[in-house]
Formats: sequence, structure tokens, C-alpha cells
Amino acid sequence: MMEDIFETVSEDSNTIYLDMPKKDFLFKYDNLNRDSAQNLVDNYFKEKGRDGIPEVKEISIDDSRGIMKITVAVNYDRNFKLEEYKIPDSLNEARK
Repeated sequence: MMEDIFETVSEDSNTIYLDMPKKDFLFKYDNLNRDSAQNLVDNYFKEKGRDGIPEVKEISIDDSRGIMKITVAVNYDRNFKLEEYKIPDSLNEARK
């Protein structure tokens, strides 16, 4: 799913736009709301190794194209990095 996200970075601000197929988002998440969008964005930043603290500002949907856009404000004012994203495997899941 993360490989289907198209990222647009605004050069003059700390705003990032993430575009993805709506059906891909709804495949993983039951509801399209700010909490589920924030969860996706947090995981996206971890997987991509991006610095900054992302905060979802807006969610919009283009039903005619089947695309959703998430507008993210990124706060880079911090002295630590996000934890590395770890993909769970069946062995790790079975041992919990």
C-alpha cells in the first residue's frame, strides 16, 4: 500500500501532500477519518525513514478519480528521530 502513495512536497513550507487510491486506503482501514489518516501518515513516515513529526491537516476525496489526498504539516523542530519501521512477520506475531 505504501508504494502506491504519491508524495508532493511544498518547497517553501513544511506541507506535504500524499495522494493514494481510495480503495487501497479502505482495504486497510474501516473508516476514512482523521485518526485513520494519521495512522497511515505515521506509518508512511516510519517506513520511508522521514524526519519530522507529521500532523494531518486535511483529507479530501476525488470520487471521480478514486483518489484521496491527505494534507500533512510536518514539524521538524525536535532533537530525536522516529523509530525505524519494522514489518511484522508471522514468526514475530505468533510469539506475542
